Amino acid sequence: MHWTLSHMLLDLVHNSVQADARLVRIGMHQEANQMTIRIEDDGKGMDPEQQKRALDPFYTEPGKHPGRRVGLGLPFLVQTMTATGGSYRLHSEKGQGTTLEFRFDPGQIDCPPLGDLAGALAAMVTLEGDYELEFHRTVETGGEQIEYRVSRSELREALGELESVQSQSLLWEFLQSQEAEL
Repeated sequence: MHWTLSHMLLDLVHNSVQADARLVRIGMHQEANQMTIRIEDDGKGMDPEQQKRALDPFYTEPGKHPGRRVGLGLPFLVQTMTATGGSYRLHSEKGQGTTLEFRFDPGQIDCPPLGDLAGALAAMVTLEGDYELEFHRTVETGGEQIEYRVSRSELREALGELESVQSQSLLWEFLQSQEAEL
């Protein structure tokens, strides 16, 4: 079970990387009573039948999760959006990639907390694979918009490799500082 939105987001991005995406774009936009999250990738994509099965909690792509026959990322998202009065849109084309967008009120009582977004982002950029990840977060309060952007390639350029404990610590501190300014 995903106990924070950050866990859910990490799981969804992991799906994109496992679908052989070379580019994953994540946008988070937050206003007073609404958050919109959009994840776009250029991975394998899904045909309509695969999209339907992806929403079934008792289905997972064969071989994706050794030892279990369930895939819960999208079903948990749908459950969360239903419970909070939010909405989601899934668009995918075989061979063209997938776009998932969901909107909800983060202050709604049944909405999970955001959690450690900096930690989730650090995990996203260190997933195994040859991919670029671009993240853009904006928060609007009182007519003012605050934002930050990060990309896997820029982080790799600044830190060298991202997998060592030292790099992970610096990465988390940097991402935490970006979140603190929001």
